[in-house]
Amino acid sequence: MVGVKLFEVEWRTLGNIGVFENGTGMPKSLFNENGNVGAIHYGHIYTKYNLFVKQPIVRVTKQNADNLKKVNTGDLVIAKTSENIEDVMKTVAYLGNTISVTGGHAAIFRHNENPKYLAYVFNGANYLLRQKNKLARGVKVIELSTKDMEKIKIPLPSLPVQEYIVSILDKFNALINDISQGLPKEIELRQKQYEYYRERLMDFPRKN
Repeated sequence: MVGVKLFEVEWRTLGNIGVFENGTGMPKSLFNENGNVGAIHYGHIYTKYNLFVKQPIVRVTKQNADNLKKVNTGDLVIAKTSENIEDVMKTVAYLGNTISVTGGHAAIFRHNENPKYLAYVFNGANYLLRQKNKLARGVKVIELSTKDMEKIKIPLPSLPVQEYIVSILDKFNALINDISQGLPKEIELRQKQYEYYRERLMDFPRKN
């Protein structure tokens, strides 16, 4: 795993890596269990999802979906507002096979990178968290605009290296989920181990 650091990486702004698009609308009154289009609600990013989503837990009708922002396979969906600074910019990668939608208080990030790699970076890399915390605004409601998100810099290795990092972190993620009903001490230790290796794998030297 230490060998990852031998690869050349470029630190790039998110605005240079992909394109942000703000969601609009989608009150909960649009949710319809008979709908045929998956919908990723910003509130569920905090409470229902982990890092990746294949099948959104709510749906809307195709008629309502036509008026909402589309989420394609591989896109990231980001919560732009939160009641605390820790949760703002919480992100899920959409890995479903069909188009989904999202609404207000969320942003979509469209890109050509490994979506799982970006989800791991957005949700735990210390260098991103430090930048995010400086850019967030508000007191009771914390907000982070897409314009400010564009300024955040992350290391971007080649796609094969991204896939290598994802393969290791996925294994740790699976181990944590497997013991999620186990002893609290065991869960805590496994979580710390996962966080340690996540930082090691993503700790690329910064030259600028």
